[in-house]
Amino acid sequence: MAESAFTTRVEGLDELKRALRQLKDRDLNKAVREVNKTAAEIVKPEARKTAPAGHRTPKSSKKYKPGRLAASIAVVASTNSAVIKAGSASRVPYAGAVHFGFPRRHIRPNRFLFRAMARTSDEVADTYEREITAVIRDKIES
Repeated sequence: MAESAFTTRVEGLDELKRALRQLKDRDLNKAVREVNKTAAEIVKPEARKTAPAGHRTPKSSKKYKPGRLAASIAVVASTNSAVIKAGSASRVPYAGAVHFGFPRRHIRPNRFLFRAMARTSDEVADTYEREITAVIRDKIES
């Protein structure tokens, strides 16, 4: 799978992850995972709105169904990161070809996930900063 060309880096995140590993606090790890998911969920509506709907033609693959690409957009979060994915091998196998292009099939790239992240990056950063600060503050006070 192709590596994402759009990434948001957070200063001090490596130190925070190292401290979390040393603490071995499951509740804190779960809270950080929820913060990652909350921040990534902000991108999901924009990505669904801008995902190409497409249309069936007589030459379309039997597996192609308009609207499935947008419906397949999901967020997967862990303590270390959050990823926004589109498509699956069984239900939407053409997602990679649509997003990254497929020159041999004359499919031009439509990087709707990257554009959605670019449009919402300020809001994602603000939300992440606010939420992670609240989690750390709660942990320090308790």
